[in-house]
Amino acid sequence: MKIREILDRLDEDGIKYEFTGDTDAEIEGFSSLANYVPGCLTWIKKEEKYEEAGRPKDIACAVVQKGVQVDFRNAIIADGSKKVFFGILRQFWGDAPRSGGVGSGTVISDDAKIDPSAVIGCNCTITGQVSVGAGTVIGNNVVIQGKVSVGDGCDIHSGTVIGTDGFGFTYDDDGTMHKVEHFGGVVIKDDVEIGANTVIERGTIDNTVIGSGTKIGNLVHIGHNVQIGDRVSVVCGNLVCGSSRVEDGAYIAPGGMVRNQITVHENAFIGLGALAVSDVESDMVVVGIPAKPIRKVRKGDK
Repeated sequence: MKIREILDRLDEDGIKYEFTGDTDAEIEGFSSLANYVPGCLTWIKKEEKYEEAGRPKDIACAVVQKGVQVDFRNAIIADGSKKVFFGILRQFWGDAPRSGGVGSGTVISDDAKIDPSAVIGCNCTITGQVSVGAGTVIGNNVVIQGKVSVGDGCDIHSGTVIGTDGFGFTYDDDGTMHKVEHFGGVVIKDDVEIGANTVIERGTIDNTVIGSGTKIGNLVHIGHNVQIGDRVSVVCGNLVCGSSRVEDGAYIAPGGMVRNQITVHENAFIGLGALAVSDVESDMVVVGIPAKPIRKVRKGDK
C-alpha cells in the first residue's frame, strides 16, 4: 500500500499527526524497530530505542513519537505515537470483525440473555441471570454464572471465571468455619477487557462492579464486593481483595496487591509487586511491602 492510504485513514479518524516525506512511497507490511524488515512500517517511541537500533536510514516509514529526531525521510509524527501505530496495524492488518455466534460445546441456560451480535467461544458455560451486551467477545472455556451483567463491547479472554463465590466464612469459638452465602452478583460495564484465567467473585449482598473502559490483565483475582471505577488498569498477576475500592484512572502494576476494605483513590499508581495495606491517596505512586508513597504520578507512568 502507499503511505497516502494510511494518512487518509488517519484523517478520516480525526487523528492528529504531522507527516514528512513522500506520500506515494509504498509499505509492504510492519515490523518492530529492533528487528526491522526493509520496506515495512515501524514505531519509534524513544530516542534511546532509535540509538540502540543503530539509527537505521533505510526505514520505509515510521510512526515517531513527537520530539524524537530521526534520520530518514518518511515519518508520521504524533504525540500519541503508540495509539497511532497500533491503530494503523489494527485497521490494515488486524483480524476481520467477527459476527455473533456461539462455539461448539458451549452451554447457555434459558434465562441468560445474549445479544445476537456477541461472540462466544467453545466450551463455555453461561448459567443463571446472565446478560451479555452487543459486540462483546467471550473466549473459550469461560464460566459466567449467577447474576452477572456484561456490557457492550467487552472482551473476556479464555479461561476466565465470573460470578463465583468469594472466601467468606464465620467462625465459632472452637474455630469451626461456616460458609457465608453470597447473594450479590457482578456488574461489568461497557468496553471492559478481562484477561485470560482471571477470576471475578460475586458480591455477598451488593454487586461486585467493574467500571467502563477498565482493563484487567491475565491471572488477576478480583474479590467479592470490590468496586472498580472507570478506566482503571489492573495488570497481570494482581490480587484485589474483598470489599476494596479502586477509583477512576488508578493503575495497579504487575504483581500488585490491594488489602481488603481499603480505597485506592483516583489516578493512584501501585508499583510492581507492591502491597497496599492502607488507603492510597489520589495521584500518588506507592511502592514496596507495605506500600509507601514516593511521589506524585507523572505523565508516562502508565
